Amino acid sequence: MVRLLAASGERGERRAQRAPMKHAKPALTATAPNPIWTWDITRPRGPLPGVFYCLYVVLDLLSRMTVGWSLNAPLCASHA
Repeated sequence: MVRLLAASGERGERRAQRAPMKHAKPALTATAPNPIWTWDITRPRGPLPGVFYCLYVVLDLLSRMTVGWSLNAPLCASHA
């Protein structure tokens, strides 16, 4: 059956497929300190095995200085 379908050109994908789209990469350029901030979440180890904390850090993009941080026990959207 595979050979018969290939011979008649019916072996390819039959669903309608959209061609891949090319998007422009977002680029942020900081020209002065403090207009653009970025963030990161890190999970440092706690005192016991299997215990982790969530360290939320806000950084200035130009100077890479820490603007703010928070250390919480569970990973939660309201903390972020």
